[in-house]
Amino acid sequence: MKKLLLLSLFYTGAAFAHPHAFIEMQTKALVEQNQLVGFSMKWMLDEASSSAVLYDMRQARGEAEKQKLIDEVMNNVVNEHYFSYFFDKNNNKIKYKKQVKNYGVSKEGAKVQYYFDFLLAQPKQLENNEFTLMTYDRTYYVSMYYPEDKSAVDFSGLPANCKGYIEAPNVNEKTRSYAASLDKTQKDEDDSLGVMFAQKVKIQCE
Repeated sequence: MKKLLLLSLFYTGAAFAHPHAFIEMQTKALVEQNQLVGFSMKWMLDEASSSAVLYDMRQARGEAEKQKLIDEVMNNVVNEHYFSYFFDKNNNKIKYKKQVKNYGVSKEGAKVQYYFDFLLAQPKQLENNEFTLMTYDRTYYVSMYYPEDKSAVDFSGLPANCKGYIEAPNVNEKTRSYAASLDKTQKDEDDSLGVMFAQKVKIQCE
């Protein structure tokens, strides 16, 4: 049986311009005792990608085999560091734990949604700090994005001395045209295309 893992969306596609697939994201900041401990994420696949995943799920023989498919997906996502890059106010990269929590798959209409929590290797004090989270495919083969809906990122767990917002990328027309010119066999050689289109989740605390 073919196993279409979520990770394969970053390397296969049928479109003729970057991006080839789309993942709509939701994120929630996880806070305990005024410390940032991690993030809860939901990734909604586009209908074409969802259809392929649902097909594989239907081919699975029983719940145990379905769970094995989900486990493989999440193991691959963990090995890619959740496709997420997290920095403090001094631009120091913050590491995560390898143990993913509360993960699974749900079906939302014709679409598949993966959900999971990932925790920081060490909790971070929020007071007098600033953080930036970016989640993206480095080659922009898959567009990972937050919708314009203000509920896309949940900052409700932050204390009163903090604020959060999404910062949109500033992509010039030349870069957009370059991305649109790439077919499914091409990738950005220096893996720098994805970051140019990445939205930034910003957390600022006094």
